Amino acid sequence: MEVINKLSLAFIICLSFGCKQKAVIEEIIIPEKNEVVFFVDNYSDSPIRIRFFRSMADSLEADYYAYQGKDTITIPIYQPEVVLVSHKSIYSDTLYVTKGDSIRILLPQSGEAFQLSGSKKSISTSGAKQTYLDSLYSLYMISNNKFKPMEINSDFEKINLGFPIKLNATLIETDTATFSLLIDGLVNKLSEQRIIQEGISESSDWNSLKLDLEKREAFIRLRSLQRLTKNAEINNRIFNSNTYTHEFIMNSRFGSIYLHGFITQKVLEGKTDRSKSMEYINFKEAYDKLPNHIPEGGLLKIARERSLYKMVEYKEPYVEISDYLNEYMMTYQDSTFLDKFTAQFLLGYEQQISEKVGLNLLKADGSVIRFQDILIENKGKVIYIDYWASWCAPCIEAMPYAEALRNEYANENIIFVYLSSDNDQSAWKKAAERYGLSYLENNYLSLNHKNSDWVQSLKIQTIPRYLIIDTNGKLVEADAPGPKDPSIKTMLEKYIPHN
Repeated sequence: MEVINKLSLAFIICLSFGCKQKAVIEEIIIPEKNEVVFFVDNYSDSPIRIRFFRSMADSLEADYYAYQGKDTITIPIYQPEVVLVSHKSIYSDTLYVTKGDSIRILLPQSGEAFQLSGSKKSISTSGAKQTYLDSLYSLYMISNNKFKPMEINSDFEKINLGFPIKLNATLIETDTATFSLLIDGLVNKLSEQRIIQEGISESSDWNSLKLDLEKREAFIRLRSLQRLTKNAEINNRIFNSNTYTHEFIMNSRFGSIYLHGFITQKVLEGKTDRSKSMEYINFKEAYDKLPNHIPEGGLLKIARERSLYKMVEYKEPYVEISDYLNEYMMTYQDSTFLDKFTAQFLLGYEQQISEKVGLNLLKADGSVIRFQDILIENKGKVIYIDYWASWCAPCIEAMPYAEALRNEYANENIIFVYLSSDNDQSAWKKAAERYGLSYLENNYLSLNHKNSDWVQSLKIQTIPRYLIIDTNGKLVEADAPGPKDPSIKTMLEKYIPHN
């Protein structure tokens, strides 16, 4: 019997009892074999993020968002996955999902906790060997209950790291043999291979996920022990393990974590610059030094690609990134990577990016227009400008309100212009599609946001930022209310001409 993918409960009720009375009935979706469905009730003002830990070889998207109200999110999936469900005001929660799962996520208005159902909340260890390693590790790493549990907060998540850990240095000094057993066991776990169980594919998939999680745990524990003991030999054993092969790094769910650790700790020897507001890691130096640590081959290639991506993330000058990209192409002649990288990070728009006069805007079709052209074309209309970016949580929170505001003023003498300050073109396009901006005429990527004298004169250092330009093309509100603020309507009415 063929599987029915989508079944509308409302339709069945209409057939059985008639549809004379109105009813609000939630659609039931039965997942296909290769997908998982999340039913989300978000009664807060901020988005819930659903993050999948994907491998670097996986082309599927990793992050999904659910905004205020009810939402149904259907996601392709081909094996058991680790999912982190997070919200900025409560502790993140981990789920283990597989194809065919239906998961309910409820976040009450108060946001005190997630209510989750329909998937695994834990995975048991692989047996006596893992239990033995856990017991050994607990001998040397002791929770320090004198302090409060540690937390990590960001725009989209709040993670409880538990109590601070202190090292049992006395035991290490008095029992070096047992400590060596612990290090040996953790390194062996990093090198442990998956055992394929013929004829039990589902069980084999879950065992593969367990091993992936245990390897990640072993990596984190070894790094913690190295950091606290300052024992360089631990790092050498980590980075000489079977973890560091091209195939494993590309296909592990946590391959990017392992590769990042190698570059920062082995190649750069842990050197970072914390003098600025954002920790700075010199991936230009890493690119230059990588051949001293990795032989020629696939692993060196992806490590160099990782360094190029990170150069953009750390906002290195475009001229310098272009020089490194040219060196990469001289070595690898990978036109597919070149096309993807230059398109994603706008390396074909150096001139427009470096210009200081005016504002250069990229359209979704790749063409560039100047902000002045928008003013000329729309003279006689009020212009409401929304400065945002894909990574800006407050910007994202405001998007449903922005849509409601557009709809309310759809027949008025006003246009809404959305200017993204993303460095990553693909991130802008994906976010614009996700938040309902991609179909709008005035959805742009601001190319010279950092260099524009107009932006600098307005002191746009943080986003979101909202501006209002009147019907004569004059900037009348340089710091207007956002769409969430009820006062924005009063302010717009002040400038919109009515017949």
